[in-house]
Amino acid sequence: MPTVPIAEIRKSLPLILGLALSPCFGFCDSPVNGLQRSGTKKLNVYCTVNTLTASDGKIIKEVLISGPPAPPSGFEVQRQAVSLPTPNSAAGINALTVPAFTWELGCSAVSGAMIAGYYDRNGFPNMYTGPANSGVMPLTDSSWATWVDTNGDTYPNNPLIASHNGVDGRTTKGTIDDYWVLYDSAADDPYITGAWTQHAWSDAIGDYMKTSQSAFDNTDGSTTFYNYSGSADRLTCDVMAYYSLPDGTLGRKRFYEARGYICTECYNQPTDNQITGGFSYAQYKAEIDAGRPVMLNLEGHTVVGVGYNDSSSNLVYIHDTWDESDHTMTWGGSYSSMALLSVSIVNLSSTTSIANLESFTPTSALEGASVTLTGTAFTGATSVTFGGVAATFTVNSATQITATVPIGAVTGKISVTTPAGVSQSSLDFTVITYDLNVDGSVDLSDLARLARYFGTSRATDASGFQPEYDLNGDGTIDESDATLLFNNLD
Repeated sequence: MPTVPIAEIRKSLPLILGLALSPCFGFCDSPVNGLQRSGTKKLNVYCTVNTLTASDGKIIKEVLISGPPAPPSGFEVQRQAVSLPTPNSAAGINALTVPAFTWELGCSAVSGAMIAGYYDRNGFPNMYTGPANSGVMPLTDSSWATWVDTNGDTYPNNPLIASHNGVDGRTTKGTIDDYWVLYDSAADDPYITGAWTQHAWSDAIGDYMKTSQSAFDNTDGSTTFYNYSGSADRLTCDVMAYYSLPDGTLGRKRFYEARGYICTECYNQPTDNQITGGFSYAQYKAEIDAGRPVMLNLEGHTVVGVGYNDSSSNLVYIHDTWDESDHTMTWGGSYSSMALLSVSIVNLSSTTSIANLESFTPTSALEGASVTLTGTAFTGATSVTFGGVAATFTVNSATQITATVPIGAVTGKISVTTPAGVSQSSLDFTVITYDLNVDGSVDLSDLARLARYFGTSRATDASGFQPEYDLNGDGTIDESDATLLFNNLD
């Protein structure tokens, strides 16, 4: 019987204890099984590659990605924010409206949450079910306060990335409480050193991706991904599960399944700049065109691809986890000195089309006014709300709905619910009232308040224009609005 060195036993104790206290009820994986590590290479300070050999001789690369909480200095020009282009298939341009979250727990978990948040807003509404934004995942982290760790570093409190006691009504320990010490810490997780049972996984994708979990040899901020070595073949989630690999992509699949959804394709694959026959720019474009953001792993960081532009030398639009802006990189190139490495693909099964509320007109109106909603896949819509208040509506076609601003509506997002889920407007609809000073009556004081903004218009004075005073919705505040108000004095 072979003996195991004491050093190896000590090294395994945190893993053994972590698995013993595991709460994930069938969605967890055992330690790496049937694979032998045969070499380690550090590509840079944020990326380490281990070589694993299977019993059948296959070589698998284990890639630990620990992208930093803040962008490396010296690449400010490349990281300049850009505006997403308007999709134009004839010009080879397409882009998706994907949430842009900032760094918390690890760049890979943040990227996973951005994609899950996109799906929550586009036909898979059970990804996020918390109280923020009427249960629809917001486009940024601004709905939640920040928190500060023991090192004095400030992070967002995004519950789709990582749960946290006190956030979204949570009253028990969560991801941050159980797993976080400080960035790049290799110390045992707090639940291990504190000898308490870690929380049950449910609503945070970072849990399933095993980001920052010392029980799986992930330092704080890091996530592990696996690919075949020297091969362009896809490493599927079935293979990952067979070898019990604690892979971030497999974790994304586990999260989607825990939220009640069925996954179709699930795999990691090197990109074609790394090996001939790898995942190509054409395949990337096909994913975007199908309405699917793409997780891109770099040599030391994870980002989300949200669009492309053929007219600019295979330009890729990305969200980089370091701010809420859109950025660009060239397919097959580098971003902040880190080369494109691989993709993480997890696609969801949907039997219905995803509705998309693209625009509405007018953008402000009184209660009882008619508003035209324009978009796609509206057939079968079951609900329209203005700021969370239900409205009466008529589905004119798959691309148009006419809705009536409901009594009691408040300024906020318009939402359309179909059998595929909820689609929410990116801009607020402004509900107009004659009681401009909100004192309970419509009188000359409201008329005086309106007069302050005479002559301002949406087109020529965007900063001074106040849409709630544009009573007739023509884009200009003038005598016609005053006449309308005067005719409705109490």
